Amino acid sequence: MTYGRISLAALLLATGAISAGAQERQLTVATWGGTYTQKQRATIIDPFAKEAGVRVLDAPYTGGLGQLRAMREAGNSTWDVVQLEAPDLIAACAEGLVLRLDPGKLSNLPDLGPGGASECGVGAVGWSIVIGYNSDLVKQAPRSWADFWDVKTFPGKRAMRRSPQYALEAALLADGVAPAELYATLAKKDGVDRAFRKLDALKPHIQWWEAGSQPPEWLARGEVAMATSYVGRLLEARAEKAPVSFGWGGSFYSVDSWAIVDGTKRKSEAYAFLDYATGAKAQAAFSEIQPVAPVNQKAAALLKPERLAIMPIGDNLKQGAAFSDTFWVENIDALTERFNAWLAR
Repeated sequence: MTYGRISLAALLLATGAISAGAQERQLTVATWGGTYTQKQRATIIDPFAKEAGVRVLDAPYTGGLGQLRAMREAGNSTWDVVQLEAPDLIAACAEGLVLRLDPGKLSNLPDLGPGGASECGVGAVGWSIVIGYNSDLVKQAPRSWADFWDVKTFPGKRAMRRSPQYALEAALLADGVAPAELYATLAKKDGVDRAFRKLDALKPHIQWWEAGSQPPEWLARGEVAMATSYVGRLLEARAEKAPVSFGWGGSFYSVDSWAIVDGTKRKSEAYAFLDYATGAKAQAAFSEIQPVAPVNQKAAALLKPERLAIMPIGDNLKQGAAFSDTFWVENIDALTERFNAWLAR
């Protein structure tokens, strides 16, 4: 990326963010690890590092706020930038674990779509959790959460994320709640009770997952017939000839964001990374090899129609429901406590 005729590296040198010994400076970006981070390195992190003249390390982020809180307590922020799910971004912003951003330092804000920018974050990717299935075991493609719950028509184990998030929503949708009424229903005690009653019916058939790599592996081995899973993980398994497929019916959509970690000593470099990572070219390059939707609205035009067809974008989104980050920020503690108690029964 260039600013007029000035390169990104030159701009950072001019502002004192890097010196002639820039290779000694390090920016650490925390993200989801595995092949996901490898693809980010190839399309975003390494191109930025080359253009900015800054060495960029990656660090494994495991979700939630525990790692960020531990760094604060230790008084040592070893990360500079982190990719956060929407509810965690809101909570991290409220706790001051990440910085409130200066819009004047981010040139791509006008191009980011709905949910693409907030007080403390800028959109990294749009992603979906979908219903995946083993196509050898399940001959008729499931189209809804009602099918996911129907173990008579679709026999076999189910895999679900070990969390009240998505599980409670899926239960209500399986019980006939309309997507438009989902969070209004879940906000009421009788709605929560209804969700847990529906989960009771499926509980004996559920195998709970905690790592995103588990659902496609279990599906590929035939350990489960259906599973909630990230689209990218399922496509990776399918590319390796595993009998794995999925549909968009019942999917949940959300946006991950880049945020700058409080306590960073490399604020200028961090802003430069956010600006680069939210550019149309960088987001299209990542979406070209990872089936997540670009948040920069100009990026879609850089992608082929067949690529857009496997992303949570356009018509695919109309078959699912938007994940409510605000609902979960307000209710995560109480519902997690109840969910864990329910699991233990």
